[in-house]
Amino acid sequence: MAMMRVLFVASLLAGAAAAQPAAPSGARPPRYVEPAPYDFATHEGWQMMFNGQSLRGWVGQMDAWRVENGAIVSSSDGQGAAGNAPVYLFWAGGELKDFEFKTEIKLEGAGANSGVQFRAQLLGTTDKPGSEWESFGYQADFDFANTQTGALIECCAGPRRGPRPRQFRAGMGLALHVANSDASPAGGMILGTIAARNELERSIKVGDWNQLHIIARGHTMLYFLNGRLMSLVTDDDPQRFMASGRLAIQLEGSGARKVSYRGLWLRTWP
Repeated sequence: MAMMRVLFVASLLAGAAAAQPAAPSGARPPRYVEPAPYDFATHEGWQMMFNGQSLRGWVGQMDAWRVENGAIVSSSDGQGAAGNAPVYLFWAGGELKDFEFKTEIKLEGAGANSGVQFRAQLLGTTDKPGSEWESFGYQADFDFANTQTGALIECCAGPRRGPRPRQFRAGMGLALHVANSDASPAGGMILGTIAARNELERSIKVGDWNQLHIIARGHTMLYFLNGRLMSLVTDDDPQRFMASGRLAIQLEGSGARKVSYRGLWLRTWP
């Protein structure tokens, strides 16, 4: 089963093929056609999630988010309990199953941490303020220090309720297979390496805009940053795999920090 999923991932990464040039008369056509390069700026077939002017279409801890210079922004001075609490903003378009999501993200502040949570499950409302936006799901991580950048994980333990996050972490440069913990290590099994971590780190623009791209198709999830595949997870856990859920952007970390998102786009499949 794992090998079938790896082959499926290979087909995802192949991309659209370029048009085949006409072969000279009598010449044998080429066996293969080179794939076309991916263009992050192309939006044909994509749904715009943010109009650049308002937070219409988004829900969550609205007092923690604003629109600034055509971007969705959240910031904190890091003071007090509220200043160190994570804040989430959810797309209001409902649950997503198989999809692609792309955006540009910029972090400011040495202790800043952000990312995109997807296929997330809301945990329900309690007496705690803001509890209705506490959630649990997969997350593509991104932080200023690049300790967690590029990682696909299960998140979050912050609310201390709901399922306990599994221990797997597909760190930068890893392709990971996750199965029933009784049948494989709790942290998953490395299928292979994508690239050396130091090579991938050189592609990250610290303190500047980065192109973030997530693909979730069935049990396989891929995390791209600036055109480089950072990590891959195939989740075959029969009890814990999440087939669908909400999508959210977030800000957490410590100290004075700020995150900005612009150009948020979505493409879905039945």
